[in-house]
Amino acid sequence: MDGGARSLTAVLDAGLRPSEAAAELRRAGATRAVVLAHDRPVTGEYVGALRRAGADPFGIETVVLAGRSPEEAECLVAAVRARLDALAPGERGRPRLNGGARSRRALFSPGAALVYEPVAVLDEAACAGTAYCGLCAERCPQSAIARTSPVPTVDLGACTACGLCVPRCPSGALRLSGASTPQVEAQLEALAGHVQGVVLACRAAAAEAPAGWALVELPTLALVTVGWLLQLRARGVEVRTAPCGEPGCAAVAEVVALAGRLAVRPQAGPLRLTEPEATATALGGGAGVIESDASPLGVVSFQATACTLCGACATACPTEAIRLEEGLDETVLRLAPSACTGCGRCAVACPERALAVRPGIDLGRLRRETVELVWAPVESCAGCGAVLPPRPMRRRLGLADDLCAACAARDY
Repeated sequence: MDGGARSLTAVLDAGLRPSEAAAELRRAGATRAVVLAHDRPVTGEYVGALRRAGADPFGIETVVLAGRSPEEAECLVAAVRARLDALAPGERGRPRLNGGARSRRALFSPGAALVYEPVAVLDEAACAGTAYCGLCAERCPQSAIARTSPVPTVDLGACTACGLCVPRCPSGALRLSGASTPQVEAQLEALAGHVQGVVLACRAAAAEAPAGWALVELPTLALVTVGWLLQLRARGVEVRTAPCGEPGCAAVAEVVALAGRLAVRPQAGPLRLTEPEATATALGGGAGVIESDASPLGVVSFQATACTLCGACATACPTEAIRLEEGLDETVLRLAPSACTGCGRCAVACPERALAVRPGIDLGRLRRETVELVWAPVESCAGCGAVLPPRPMRRRLGLADDLCAACAARDY
């Protein structure tokens, strides 16, 4: 670790007895563990011993070393360790009894009898709030997210960790336990440049990776976005997906199809998985509009003649993709195409229905930092000199062209 910082993650051998593994974890002062599995599976008793020794519920990961060279093994372990080091402290989950076979000793060990399932976790500090967004509550198929104020709340008992809420959150405030974007980012960053390819797999799919490839397991492939695939391709890493049969995982097929239609440009900087930045920065150019429900970006259609420059769309936008800039000489409504997540909140807020948003990628607009949608000069009242509302708004309200409402009422 840089700067002498101690890793929170210990590396343990699956061949150790559970008590020995627990002692090693305590000796390392760690709360997470990478377990090296050779030809011996990790038992529930082993995992339970680690939990009783202080391991976080989502802080235990297994790396299968069979058929791997020492160099490959070192790379895989380092990548999983990076993922665990990025685990949020105190990560929440839903406990349930382990349905698998247990030894008599394990029956008296609550930690060994319990497994923790991932759930949706909300970062309240990052959430845009229900007054401005609430998209997660609308999109949850289990109605497990309530649109409470000031931020939504997650019913941990109802959440099935389908993951459909996570990639669509415009502020990136949602994650699944043990599989946050920073965690996967850290793991893939450690792999990029050292492996030929990556298999992004649902844990329920029981997938494997061939020699030279790395297996990256997720609770569901609903977390995978177009930007993830483009970022890896831009660094010369091939990608395969291994979904299970659940609907959330099945949706990855459309993500893969869209990514296959897009060109990438080589990337040398850090790998970034947060959308829409991940997709926007990895794209290699092109022209035209590609429409797809799998797009993490939105395509904005705008009727300048209908806009009054009221700014309601800018107020409603959770990512500041639309901004109303009020200067000394002009008022301008601008769009930052690479920041638009296609949530459609601007279109809902617009009283004039001047905006429409659909999921897709406008390849031409993405080459521009901002797009000027409409502007109006700043004008003053001919009577009192007060700054007037923008001309389009005055016309919409039927106000005088050169007088404020007070002066016009006095028949100035």
